[in-house]
Amino acid sequence: MIKFLTIIFVILCFSSCMRYNEYGHYRVGLSKFTITPNSDDKAYAIIDTNVIYRFVKDERINISGSGIPRYYKFYSNGRIAEFYDRNVNLKAENILEAKKGHMGYYNLDEKNFVIQFYNSNANASELTSETILLKNNTLISIKKYYNPDAEIKSFFIKENIPNYITITKPDW
Repeated sequence: MIKFLTIIFVILCFSSCMRYNEYGHYRVGLSKFTITPNSDDKAYAIIDTNVIYRFVKDERINISGSGIPRYYKFYSNGRIAEFYDRNVNLKAENILEAKKGHMGYYNLDEKNFVIQFYNSNANASELTSETILLKNNTLISIKKYYNPDAEIKSFFIKENIPNYITITKPDW
């Protein structure tokens, strides 16, 4: 009996580690998100799945801190990846590996274009929601917080992905 319980315990320990991919990014099921992946073709009039959106600046209202250089890459079927400069260097690499990004989903409904990311570390897990607006070639992400007077507006510019870069599909 003790041997059986030990085996079950080891299996449970290893299965909890399997939520991370080979690049250390957390992968969870769709049930952790409050939106469903986009199925409205009107979304593709707002975003372009053939480019990346590079972070330019933040405007913070009642929140301290500064923005971290990052990219958004929208994929079909309502998937989005958030890449950070330390994980992806498009000038040095010939591949945009979706597995190196934080997983997320996007959805266009009657009112809003929403993206969500689920991030986890040893201390906590967090689901973040952002509302997206597009003005010319600038994508504006608005993230609200529990304090109704606090928000972060992040500005991203649209950049073409060079032809020599291979783009992989998301693993979620």
